[in-house]
Amino acid sequence: MLKKYLRRGVILFIVGIILYQLFEIGWREVLTSLPTHPLFYIIFAILYVSLPIAEVFIYGQIWKVGKWESFKGFLTKRVYNDEVMGYSGEFYLFVWGRKYLDKEDKEILKNIRDCNILSAANSNLVAFTLVGLLVFTGIINLDEMISDVNTVYVILGIVIAIVFTVLAVQFRKYLFSLPLKKTIKIFGIYMIRFLIHHGLMIVQWAVVIPNTPISIWFTFLAIVIVVNRIPFIPSRDLVFMWAGIELSKMLNMATASVAGMLLVSSVLRKVTNLILFLWISYSDKGKELKNLQMKSTNEIIED
Repeated sequence: MLKKYLRRGVILFIVGIILYQLFEIGWREVLTSLPTHPLFYIIFAILYVSLPIAEVFIYGQIWKVGKWESFKGFLTKRVYNDEVMGYSGEFYLFVWGRKYLDKEDKEILKNIRDCNILSAANSNLVAFTLVGLLVFTGIINLDEMISDVNTVYVILGIVIAIVFTVLAVQFRKYLFSLPLKKTIKIFGIYMIRFLIHHGLMIVQWAVVIPNTPISIWFTFLAIVIVVNRIPFIPSRDLVFMWAGIELSKMLNMATASVAGMLLVSSVLRKVTNLILFLWISYSDKGKELKNLQMKSTNEIIED
């Protein structure tokens, strides 16, 4: 109960900040800056289904389930992660797996854990690469950041990183169970999807605010990746919207256009989540009712 109210409180707090940001920019200016280019909405649809489609092929390496059935399951997983709380979708996937898979609970949990580890490794690799590009292009001044940090903390951070790396290598068999061949395939699918997805995000943003330097969009991508890696946070799109508006002010961008773009994306995502969740729930209930009726008919015939 406490977690439920805490989650709602966090969402209300974020919504309150966003409303204040929009009020500060000016509602009229934001509304007149909403995206009108059709390509923006076409790319949104592709972005929305990119992860569920990729997961059909990712989990298809280790699970034997029909593609359409698994696609609906991964869509629902996305809705839970977007609207309830980070990793609540993974709990739903475990429950879904118990229903559709001929596997033990322990094996299903291991499969979900391993795929999450590969997804996180993929995200972190791209995030480090982006940060490197931002440092190289001068968007992030590394000298100023390091000069403000005590040397002791830097050394301590390096030692902790080394210790965790050694422990991960030492106990890899207990932390990860997928064979190497499948690991490479799954990591490759994650990487392809990740690059396509985030490349399309840049195109989508560039449609709304053209002639923006690519380094600026890389900064936005870095924020997206960081927000998506924060565990147990509700409504990540709202968090990114909040951060994106503040970032646009720091980078002297057209803040109203950024706000309008992120506002439309957030609303579209929530409306799509609601519609798909209701459709999938209705579809599943209809299927269960049909199976129950067939079972009852067969029992009558046998009697």
